[in-house]
Amino acid sequence: MRALIAMLLALWTLPALAYDDPKALVDAIYAPHTTLGTARAQDPAQYYSERLKGLIARNAAPSANDDSAPPVLDFNPFIGAQQALLRDLAISAPIERDGKALVTVSFTNFDNTALLSLSLVREADGWKVDDVASLGEGENWLLSWLLQYDPFAIR
Repeated sequence: MRALIAMLLALWTLPALAYDDPKALVDAIYAPHTTLGTARAQDPAQYYSERLKGLIARNAAPSANDDSAPPVLDFNPFIGAQQALLRDLAISAPIERDGKALVTVSFTNFDNTALLSLSLVREADGWKVDDVASLGEGENWLLSWLLQYDPFAIR
């Protein structure tokens, strides 16, 4: 039993997977949300670039000593919500240039349609998401802007 627990703990602490292809990264982000019964809680931060992680950490710092403070993000920016059952998922072919890529994603989440643009960057350990923009009707936001200039709007 101890060996099993040790193995599970070791798997839990493994670093995030490295993605050598922008399309593989985006496919991995959306895979858990497309089949009924397979969606599981995942930490979207595992896909974030160092810059995006820094913006989140900077916003979390003032509330680090306050356990009652809400989390910096109370939604998953890749689905624009907390819960998801995605239908009609369409992921564009990445447009790559100089270690950066842009991918658009559209889907229906329950009864809401969404159009997102994911800005990716190649880091030493593979492709990471550097920003997320919601371009859908009535849902226009840029994640880095919210984190940097309006952090209370996302809590």
